Amino acid sequence: MDNANQEESFNATVIKAIENKTAWFDSTQLVHVQDRYRNHLVFIKNMFDLLQKRSLVIPDPYKNERQISKVTCPDESPFNDNDRAQQLGIRLNDYETMLDYICNYMKFSVDQLTTDKIKKLLEFNNSFVWSSLTASSSRVNTRALGIALSELKNSGLGMAVGMLFDGLENTAHEMEDINKALKSLGNFHRERYKGEIRKNIIADKRFDSSALNDGSALAAEIKRLLPICMPKKPVYQELIQEIVDEETAISKEELRKKLLKRLHVEDKTKEAKAPAVDTHEIIMSAIRFLGSLAEQYNVVQQKIVVNHDILQSESNGFKDKLMKLIRRIFGLADPQVEYQVSVTERGGEQRKEIINYSKFMENLAKRITYYGTLTEKNSPNYQKMNSQKDDFIFNFVSNQLTENGRLHIKLTALDDFFKATAIPADRARIKGIKMELTTLKNILAKINQCKGEYAAYVEEAEQMKKLGIKDNE
Repeated sequence: MDNANQEESFNATVIKAIENKTAWFDSTQLVHVQDRYRNHLVFIKNMFDLLQKRSLVIPDPYKNERQISKVTCPDESPFNDNDRAQQLGIRLNDYETMLDYICNYMKFSVDQLTTDKIKKLLEFNNSFVWSSLTASSSRVNTRALGIALSELKNSGLGMAVGMLFDGLENTAHEMEDINKALKSLGNFHRERYKGEIRKNIIADKRFDSSALNDGSALAAEIKRLLPICMPKKPVYQELIQEIVDEETAISKEELRKKLLKRLHVEDKTKEAKAPAVDTHEIIMSAIRFLGSLAEQYNVVQQKIVVNHDILQSESNGFKDKLMKLIRRIFGLADPQVEYQVSVTERGGEQRKEIINYSKFMENLAKRITYYGTLTEKNSPNYQKMNSQKDDFIFNFVSNQLTENGRLHIKLTALDDFFKATAIPADRARIKGIKMELTTLKNILAKINQCKGEYAAYVEEAEQMKKLGIKDNE
């Protein structure tokens, strides 16, 4: 093969490798980046709920009024320690809002994530140093959040805080993965620019192939054709020089090997088989999340009792006292207290439902007691569940999700009922449960995620079995 054909062959190889790597970024790497951003958003929402619950942050009242069109970072200006709850609340709300924009409005593709956008995303990702949230940090926002989390740790919220700090460690690793992937994409954009020169200039009929024999001539020929073949592209002297070196330098063979190595996409079919997935552990993690519901339901229970007592105290006139006296004299039981609430189903349909207060609270207490026994791996109930077959546990989790979903709807209706029914003088004393309902919803989402992950692995294994493929192949 003569020199001209060799150069043409290498040029085609590089162009094809860049196309393959672009497709890999779009179909694999950037999909993972978006998924990790979404996981991070879930963590931020959960963290903010817990911080707000302990008044360690104050939500920004203007959060929903901001219009976003590009990635920006939260304010990093200093503030007084007395203003920490308010300022941290504003900045975390800004961070969460921007994160929601990134997850749901940005397109994760090589074409869309330009070098400027990558730079902005990296700056945004470093708004908080997630791997080192300490009270001694030199960064204003990181230090403020570190102090708040330290206070939260000592707040007595127990398992919910433990789960949050486990999530913090995980989200720190995922943010490192995101940054690594974005930096890799930034480097790839350099190679992509060079690839466009190879495709649109060196492979063009107007290109003088004799220039490939001399570095200066090649650089001059690229610069001559660049405004003609690539009119909207700027001249990057450094990258043009890399192409010149890859074509004309004495060490060009070594440079070419390094180039192709940078563009190489690993063939997944040749990778070593990944370790077997422990589906039992996945479905048991759903059980442990069920256990964490107890703490939230306990707070809800206490607030409902307070609200119930407030409403009952409003019905304590002369007639009510007389009826109570008569029932006591004749040994009659007090009538059951029933609340007629307006229930809104998931589809938006509304209906009326009667809630028997005593039975409702009795069932809630039983649920709290049982779930509380699932928080410890050494407890009898946990051990009993752990010894069951996976399909039994899966069905149990499915039923619990259904029951808790219905309970969540009823609690939402009951919360609205108490707020609307109390007389104006008592409304300020009514205990709202919106924050607890949000936390419960997030925990149920995690349980459902575990359930879905378990089902996906089981289905995959079943399909492989039908195809005659064994796990150890």
